[in-house]
Amino acid sequence: MAALMFSGIRPASFFLLIAFLAFSPAGCYGDYGWQGGHATFYGGGDATGTMGGACGYGNLYSQGYGTLTAALSTALFNDGLSCGSCYEMRCNDDPRWCRPGSITVTATNFCPPNFALSNNNGGWCNPPLQHFDLAEPAFLQIAEYRAGIVPVAFRRVPCMKKGGMRFTVNGHSYFNLVLITNVGGAGDVHAVSIKGSRTGWQPMSRNWGQNWQSNSYLNGQSLSFQVTTSDGKTVTSYNVAPAGWQFGQTYEGGSLFLFFLLFTSRLTGSYGDYGWQSGHATFYGGGDASGTMGGACGYGNLYSQGYGTHTAALSTALFNDGLSCGSCYEMKCNDDPRWCLPGTITITATNFCPPNYALANNNGGWCNPPLQHFDMAEPAFLQIAQYRAGIVPVAFRRVPCVKKGGIRFTINGHSYFNLVLITNVAGAGDVHAVSIKGSRTGWQTMSRNWGQNWQSNSYLNGQSLSFRVTTSDGKTVTSYNVAPANWQFGQTFEGGQF
Repeated sequence: MAALMFSGIRPASFFLLIAFLAFSPAGCYGDYGWQGGHATFYGGGDATGTMGGACGYGNLYSQGYGTLTAALSTALFNDGLSCGSCYEMRCNDDPRWCRPGSITVTATNFCPPNFALSNNNGGWCNPPLQHFDLAEPAFLQIAEYRAGIVPVAFRRVPCMKKGGMRFTVNGHSYFNLVLITNVGGAGDVHAVSIKGSRTGWQPMSRNWGQNWQSNSYLNGQSLSFQVTTSDGKTVTSYNVAPAGWQFGQTYEGGSLFLFFLLFTSRLTGSYGDYGWQSGHATFYGGGDASGTMGGACGYGNLYSQGYGTHTAALSTALFNDGLSCGSCYEMKCNDDPRWCLPGTITITATNFCPPNYALANNNGGWCNPPLQHFDMAEPAFLQIAQYRAGIVPVAFRRVPCVKKGGIRFTINGHSYFNLVLITNVAGAGDVHAVSIKGSRTGWQTMSRNWGQNWQSNSYLNGQSLSFRVTTSDGKTVTSYNVAPANWQFGQTFEGGQF
């Protein structure tokens, strides 16, 4: 984990400006980082209706976010942990309504689901849709007003901010509620610690949005902060607030995330070097990985399904309530010469590593939020680290999944309850939407039951079945007449592939 440390309350900004001028953010994730979604708009022509919101930023003008902002759907919002993240976006494949060029927006609000409306007719922010409700001025830079809703391509990019991170101290004695804004780099704060001039470092808990809470008595002490973003980078800002600080005041700390990331990058691999993130890894399942079978993705026997022993259970911060099942990660042991082995491996997400709140995050509670953690199958772990290490720091990034053969559809359930397990998905790997079609029906949207088991309540017995599968990058494969009319529950059929 790299840490940039600053003395005083205001950083030098010259180097950050050089980084902005010397590098274009457009390539930071690489082309594989582009995903598909949709965008609408809200808030009026001056975006005054976007103020406030679920991230807690309040007045977006005075906080420096302006009108290039968006409310994220459930699939992107991550219960508020995505607040502050930045996305490059362009209107995609709709020549009637699209305008050329791209914009970069910051996530500042939540677009709630509307389950009274269908996903394709008003329920735009329903899970598992990846949707942006843009501030109207931002929307109008990429699409015509009359469009209402347009398809978009988007990708995460580094956030460019002027000046340092800002800490607004609210609350009262024994309840310090600190709003953190203007964060560069990854932008989305995942961990914060606070230190008074008469205390040690104390972890803060996230109260809501990007409001972080400490229940310590810190009045009359100068305050320092350590802020860690989702890519594992940490900035320590010493003595940001003087001993005479008051509730309601805002103080400015350090911020050279982007300078560090861009000037140390080598731009390798399918996401680009900015796609590398930091986390930790442990192992489970025994020397033959037999203990990894089953699991929260529903894949069952990982040997027969083709996943083998290069698998991992993901922590809450990565699992995305099962939507990450099937995604692939390149990984290497990082900065621990005593235990690390050279080289990288690629693993597939096949299980969930549950949190253990009875243990501290740094002492056994490895999978507690907001930690990015991989509990790997033991044979995979032993390819990058020594057995005796137990836990090691890792660098990881999303990569395309490479699979043999087509997508597999295993049909379980019974009449009027078709539960289809989808496995062996290449490309992005993680299925986000599925439709099914019988030979005597039209296309019908399936709902995700759990893991990668998708459900239809239609009566489809005696009909050949077709499937349409969409992954998180917006790509879709349609497999026609995969299952013949005489299919039986419990059988597996193979379709097309990404």
